[in-house]
Amino acid sequence: MSALVLRRLAVAAALTVAAALPMAACTSTSPTGSAAGAGQPGVGAAEPTAAPEKPVVAKVDDVLGDHPLFGVMLADRSKKAVDAIEKSVDCRPELIKVFASVEDGISAKTLNDVPGTPVLSIEPWSTGGGEEQPDWTLASTIDSKWDDQYAAIARAVIAYRKPILVRFAHEMNGHWYPWGTANGNRKGEYVKAWKHVVGLFRDMGASNALWVWSPNVIRGADSKTIKEFWPGGNYVDVVGLTGYGVRETTPVKTYHDTLKLVYTLTDKPIVLTEVGVQPGPEKRAWLKAFGPWLKDTPRIAGFVWNQVNRDGEWSFDDTDANVAAFRSSLARSGVAC
Repeated sequence: MSALVLRRLAVAAALTVAAALPMAACTSTSPTGSAAGAGQPGVGAAEPTAAPEKPVVAKVDDVLGDHPLFGVMLADRSKKAVDAIEKSVDCRPELIKVFASVEDGISAKTLNDVPGTPVLSIEPWSTGGGEEQPDWTLASTIDSKWDDQYAAIARAVIAYRKPILVRFAHEMNGHWYPWGTANGNRKGEYVKAWKHVVGLFRDMGASNALWVWSPNVIRGADSKTIKEFWPGGNYVDVVGLTGYGVRETTPVKTYHDTLKLVYTLTDKPIVLTEVGVQPGPEKRAWLKAFGPWLKDTPRIAGFVWNQVNRDGEWSFDDTDANVAAFRSSLARSGVAC
């Protein structure tokens, strides 16, 4: 148990003792042996207390449902922006990607303002600081250096009071983040860091969080296996995958090899937590193939499309022809719209 959790337990115990003292005073006896205030209306009467709110317990089947969920990552997460996506493709996104660095945190208000179910990507780093950040090694998380910051995010998640997908330290099998294969991190530390953070949230009562373990597809990753990063089924609710179409004509080529590894590892449902297609002559064919492939791949419970331009137009609506292809593809996907 982390030092933070121990401190919280100690504080809770102290508050319990403190709360008992005034109760004892209220029931002290008078010189005649009767309880003080007994039989006197309004004297010593206990004030009615509000029943404590029941914790929200998220269940995978309730959140993901029976049909794949459509999601997006947007620079503008307003309802107006989501309405525009719905209008353009005849399907309303349900999953909305949100990023929060451990350093900066996030508020319950920000989560409540999301017009859909948040997919909260928690990033243990100084945003934009690059892959080499000595303050943000996996060991620093394991050693509780950032427990107060993690706890602040946990409090925001609990205060949100609705189910939420939490994607911690994604793409760990690559070198491009300080929690990945670089930055002095050692084999086995990712699993320890994952368990530390999940344990901290659970100890604090974040039962509304579903934990999304999200490697990158092995094409382009430093590690060609994902098993070494797997923390075990008790610590994971959903498997996520980052995978972009790069000079490929179908999603089969993008995801096949990595999905084989996932299938041998776990039977957890899968959400494609970052999807996009690189511009080029293959893009339209990939978009057209995506919907039928999704329908034929029942383990895929949802996807989040990257509509934020990064190194080119990876979005589905960079041209009128591409958005038409995506709209047609979605109609054949079995997605819940």
